[in-house]
Amino acid sequence: MSKVSLRMLRRLGLLVCAALLAQTPALAADRLSVARDANTPPLMNALNLIAQGAGYYKEANLEVTAYLTHICPVGIEPVISLRDEGVHLKMFLSRASKFGYVIAVPQDSSIRTLSDFRGKTLGVHSTSGTSGVVATISSLSGAGLKSTDYKIVTIGMESQAMDTLASGKADAAALPLYELIPFMVSGTKLRILRHPVLGEFANAGYAASPQEMESKGDALKRFSRAIVKASLLVRYNPKAAARALLTADGKPVDEASLKAKTAELVAWEDDLPASDPDNKRIGEMSLSGMQAYIELLADAGAIKSTIPVSEVVTDQYVPFANDFDRKAFEQSAKAAQ
Repeated sequence: MSKVSLRMLRRLGLLVCAALLAQTPALAADRLSVARDANTPPLMNALNLIAQGAGYYKEANLEVTAYLTHICPVGIEPVISLRDEGVHLKMFLSRASKFGYVIAVPQDSSIRTLSDFRGKTLGVHSTSGTSGVVATISSLSGAGLKSTDYKIVTIGMESQAMDTLASGKADAAALPLYELIPFMVSGTKLRILRHPVLGEFANAGYAASPQEMESKGDALKRFSRAIVKASLLVRYNPKAAARALLTADGKPVDEASLKAKTAELVAWEDDLPASDPDNKRIGEMSLSGMQAYIELLADAGAIKSTIPVSEVVTDQYVPFANDFDRKAFEQSAKAAQ
């Protein structure tokens, strides 16, 4: 399947996910489903896979499947933009601690700051989408560059994107960090530049429809706690987290695979929700940061108008998600195999 087809499938997947979230009738109170397809990079689903593989869903008396859709792991961008199409979703838990989009250049590149991109070419998944393009434009505008000062081109995803960068056809790749990590761990030397304004604000998490939040609120609270525990497991015992991820993803848990996945999680852990394991509100999204992002999207023409952040983000499950014996969990996590 071509990379263009994969991009179309992923876009279609977001729309289907959103539609199902808004329309799927509620099942039994302790059953949930999380949208996932074969074309999604495993690291994007890391936390829900770890929660499954480590038994945190079972511990919370949850049966979490990937069939009917109640929860969508997604960036905030479609949650905002799909409102213009009449689809109402709300992000209730972050799956990161920082802004997901970064700009990567080869380690030996002369580009060291965002202001060095004058006259350069940057690659994104697709120039027809909004998220990567808007994130890139806003990053460079923070360095005083106008959109006419550089060029943005399509470079596809994963291996295709890295091949384009290595060939010199693009000076940089503006992509989600989780797509770059496997290449970095396997030896690709990259310098990572972050958004100067939004860099410390997470823009990805788990979303549900208002109907699902009303009918399955208790189950969503327990799901949120399982995800917080999964993020803490990565921090306390990345090897056990990697084993849980591979097991839940149906992949072989041989020594080589376990070593590679552990290295990926270690490289990513500072960007995951439990970057500070002592934080008592792991998974909370910054309302002020997301309001600033909404205004940025509106200014860029990616959405019709600004909306109150409360329409697309809530922290109502965060207190419950973090309300468990942290010391006891830390001890059990560090002892896990």
